[in-house]
Amino acid sequence: MNAEQAQRVIDGYVAAWNEAVADERGRMLGEVMSEESRYLDPNVELDSRSALDGYIGEVLSRYPGRRIVRTSEVDVHHTVGRFHWRLIKADGTRGQESVDFVEFARDGRIARVIGFFGPISDRSR
Repeated sequence: MNAEQAQRVIDGYVAAWNEAVADERGRMLGEVMSEESRYLDPNVELDSRSALDGYIGEVLSRYPGRRIVRTSEVDVHHTVGRFHWRLIKADGTRGQESVDFVEFARDGRIARVIGFFGPISDRSR
């Protein structure tokens, strides 16, 4: 997996998070995620692409007009990557920035996503 391939896959993944039309979102996720992919964030743990598709639909219906944007380069080595993203609220104001870690399957699609919301706490203070 090189940086250009990883970025293309991650951009497709991010675009799917912003797609309100269920059939189109499912198609988009199918291009960038394996069906048995796993997704974890502080709120949920999911064990398939179709479960993630449904979860994204729920999030979009709860928060209409919100979207996410990638705010960093995609950092990749071997079969893992990471990237930062930010929530943009429906009124256009910026929400919290977060980070996702991904593992890529042999076919180049995403096998696992582990998301963290917000910055890492600084315990040195």
